[in-house]
Amino acid sequence: MTNFKLLVCSLFLLVLNCNTSSKELPILSYKIDATGNQRFYNMTYQGFTNQLGDSFSTEDIQNKICIANFFFTRCPSICPPMRTELISIAEAFSVDENILLISHTIDPKHDSIPVLKGYSEATAIPDNKWQFIRASEEKTKLQAEMYMTNFKPNEDGSDFYHSSFAALVDQKQQIRGFYNVLVLEDVERLKIDIKQLLK
Repeated sequence: MTNFKLLVCSLFLLVLNCNTSSKELPILSYKIDATGNQRFYNMTYQGFTNQLGDSFSTEDIQNKICIANFFFTRCPSICPPMRTELISIAEAFSVDENILLISHTIDPKHDSIPVLKGYSEATAIPDNKWQFIRASEEKTKLQAEMYMTNFKPNEDGSDFYHSSFAALVDQKQQIRGFYNVLVLEDVERLKIDIKQLLK
């Protein structure tokens, strides 16, 4: 009887683990059209430049799992703790060549290529693992809309209102999740979901 119970428990745990590991992440990159239908889209890039002065385009994210966020280098509030958590994610997946972090500056007037390069070097994460990119404010706002977020300067111009969320994009350039990088549980969920996509 004891062996039978042990066998039943083992089978139950095996089924449970199989169900957990086969969890499908939803596809979140879609808009609702005028007829109320979902219209899915893939993330694209054009007209961006990275911290090395190289162009950054859709080709750079093909077949990669990307973690994308919006920030600015002078940010006095949420960006420093966000950067700390993103560094931990980059370090956790440092051996995975197909993992790429993308940080979009929302302050292109100040965040020049040399400024972004210095900010990148301070993370100690290789350039091929973490891209800090810039474009015109208009293009950056359009990119933020694709990521279902936005930003705007506050009244005195010293800061921006922007999100602490990061988006997870799969190898087909589809958004698969959003995570508040300032919440430990969300960071852990992000790491789990990255592993799921790697499978």
